[in-house]
Amino acid sequence: MQIKLKKLHIQNFKGCNEKIVEFREKTNIKGENATGKTTLFDAFTWLLFGKDSLGNTAFDIRPLDSEGKMINNVEISVEATVSVGEDEYILKKIQKQIWRKKRGTNVTEFQGNKNEFEINGYPKSENEFKEFVAGFIDEKIFNLVTNPNTFNFLPWKEQREILMKFAGNFSNVEIAQQFGDRFLKLIPELKIASTEDILRKYAKVKNMLNRELVEIPARIDEVSKQLVIVDVRALEVEKAAKEVELKKVEDELLGGAGQLEEIIILRDEIVELKMKLSNIQNIANEELAKRRNEVRAKYNKADDEFRDIYKKIDDLLHEKNDYIRQKHSKEIEKNNLIEEWKSEKAKVFPEFIPLEPYVEPESLKESDLVCQTCGQDLPLPKEVKQKRIADHKAKCERLKADYEARIEAHEKKYKKDRTEFEQTRTENLKRITELGKKATDHIKELQGKIENIGTHINSLNANLDIARNYCSKFKNELNEIPYVADVSGNTEYKSVQERIFSLEKQIQELSKESTDKTELEVRKTVIKDDIAEIEIKIKAADNSKIKERIAELEEEKKKVGQKLAEQEQMIDLTEDFIRIKMNIISEKINEKFKLVSFKLFDNQINGGLKETCECTVNGVPYKSLNNGMRVCAGLDIVQSLSNLYGVSCPVFIDNSESVNADKFPKMDAQMIHLLVTSDKELKIEGSENN
Repeated sequence: MQIKLKKLHIQNFKGCNEKIVEFREKTNIKGENATGKTTLFDAFTWLLFGKDSLGNTAFDIRPLDSEGKMINNVEISVEATVSVGEDEYILKKIQKQIWRKKRGTNVTEFQGNKNEFEINGYPKSENEFKEFVAGFIDEKIFNLVTNPNTFNFLPWKEQREILMKFAGNFSNVEIAQQFGDRFLKLIPELKIASTEDILRKYAKVKNMLNRELVEIPARIDEVSKQLVIVDVRALEVEKAAKEVELKKVEDELLGGAGQLEEIIILRDEIVELKMKLSNIQNIANEELAKRRNEVRAKYNKADDEFRDIYKKIDDLLHEKNDYIRQKHSKEIEKNNLIEEWKSEKAKVFPEFIPLEPYVEPESLKESDLVCQTCGQDLPLPKEVKQKRIADHKAKCERLKADYEARIEAHEKKYKKDRTEFEQTRTENLKRITELGKKATDHIKELQGKIENIGTHINSLNANLDIARNYCSKFKNELNEIPYVADVSGNTEYKSVQERIFSLEKQIQELSKESTDKTELEVRKTVIKDDIAEIEIKIKAADNSKIKERIAELEEEKKKVGQKLAEQEQMIDLTEDFIRIKMNIISEKINEKFKLVSFKLFDNQINGGLKETCECTVNGVPYKSLNNGMRVCAGLDIVQSLSNLYGVSCPVFIDNSESVNADKFPKMDAQMIHLLVTSDKELKIEGSENN
């Protein structure tokens, strides 16, 4: 639907007492600042929606006197002739003040304003008027397609919501399925949840696992405090001495008093031999502990290397994905520049069209040389006849000279216009070529970085496999090393055991009954109690269960770390999908625009994504553009939104003087240029060509 503003009649609106403006396909409204250019736009939007051109409802429309006070008791009216498709309507809005006398006095008081509405001269209520206007244009759409600044002044989330309408309807699953196995793990999630919910889900689990990962070392430290640190070797020596003492008492009880001295010597030897056995066992245990420490140190080093390499790979993948996104964006920019170059190259200046051939004026006839006053065919006086002939000759010469001057001017203008066209075309091609070369160089640079990172990642993956294998190797070695050494096969240990057995057998043979068995029984009981107490201490010093619990916690830490890596992998996969989805959507959206592009997400330092919506021109953000380029960018957006909504409305272009006439994008709409000039009063110029 095409909507055009034909005429605007303003009375007592803001600083304008009365103004009638007729609008053409292109209308230039010129004047100094504060001469009323924007007032025309405000009047039109106030008529339609009761707001100024910026969308404000609270603004003063009543005229002011020389002292800046409102002028009361005057009607404010705005009347517009608009065409909607093939139909034409006259819309009018009048605002009147309501004054009433205060009861019992002659004083009148202001009671507020009253608005009256008309359509084609027929009075309408406010609701009827609003419904009529809403029937051919939505207010929000009207603001977007009539003011080049409106869209870029919206909050970015609203901008993004509008732009998404360009992308069309397609599901996340449909996008993911286009990439084969790349998002295979993510598709079941995408079928039941949005990407935002998926990220929240895995981020929540990741946070829980991170807390667990922090807590487990503290739990290991707490369990480690339960390790009993005693001198087991000293206890075993003490126990051996007590056992020898017990054996002496038992020997005496068996009646070996006569052989006691020899038995004591044998017992002393047994004590020394048992101490030797304990020493052999301790040396073997110490060797095992040394081996365990050496292997554990190797395992810890390999595990640290594994985690360090994994972190480097993860960081490089984030960096690589960022370069891929940048490269994709540059490729889109390059393709757009190629199309722009082709379009510019294909432009051809029109062929020269000469003026119509010169037509000689008719020669003087005989009737031109006779007197026309008296109505008789009498010859003119000689001097009059000569003057008439001379005048005719001069006229012919003047017409001929004028024609030749027009021929020359026409040719000069054609040559000048053609030269300017060729110059502009050459400059544009040069500019596009330079931008294309920069884009190509940037793409090559980014591709080089992507390949270098890929090579680095491949190298790191090889190192990661090596580190993983080392971890497994040292972990297996560690598990194979027992805490207590098996010395049963030690030749010296076996020899000492055999000697102890032999000595104990000799003592048994030498032992005889003792006369004072009661005292010996008491001593025997005390010694047994001492041995039992020592055994309890030795048993308490067995840290195998505590060490087993520490190993369990270490394994739990490893599993939590693996689960954490899985959550991070799913988060990375989801964010990778969002990048690709946003690139696809960005491409679909940006192909709808000729000049501007939109950046829909930012890559954060930590590798995550942040949604945004930023308008750019050749990579330059809208806020950094000069006034002229902002106008052109706004018009490009207006044209695309007009195509989206299927409507064409009058476009009011403020600060139009900041753009060269040949730089304005081609618009399928009525153009109303508001230009700041030195004109003291508004100057209206119109044409039927945009």
